[in-house]
Amino acid sequence: MDKFVKFIYSAIIIAFASVIVFLIADIKFALIVLFLALLIDAYRIYKEKVGQELVVAFLFALIVTSYWIYEYAGNNFIIGRINLFPLISWTTGLVLLREIYERVLNKNFIKTIVFYLISLFAVEYIGYWILNIHLNTNYPSLFNLGIIHASLGLKLFYLLAGPIYILITDYLKVK
Repeated sequence: MDKFVKFIYSAIIIAFASVIVFLIADIKFALIVLFLALLIDAYRIYKEKVGQELVVAFLFALIVTSYWIYEYAGNNFIIGRINLFPLISWTTGLVLLREIYERVLNKNFIKTIVFYLISLFAVEYIGYWILNIHLNTNYPSLFNLGIIHASLGLKLFYLLAGPIYILITDYLKVK
């Protein structure tokens, strides 16, 4: 069976299991479980291919989550001072972005930036307005769009993380 098909079958099973977790636990915990399971499964199937992307994405996520304190309304899942929800979410999102850049957008950097920003805004909108995931801050949203309620530095990170991650992984010749 093709690796991609194998991964899709696995991802569907993992998604259904995450829905069950969501029904009995916090949405942030369910998303941590979903994203972590998808990353582990992608590594299991693709091995070194995803492993290199994963390490760089994890370092990006670790930088942002160790520098800025993420405290959400409701439950927080923290190790030391690092909140696992944004750590795992950023890691997963960046690995996914790299895969889309390579497999779908044929390494077109401009299309990737547009895709990244549209996806970022959509995920932020869904997280804030539909899933009710809010930081415990009073920062205004980005351009009054109702998304990315964070400090100016964190807003800049959000907007630049994807393109910078792609440039760095290209420079490092991550396959």
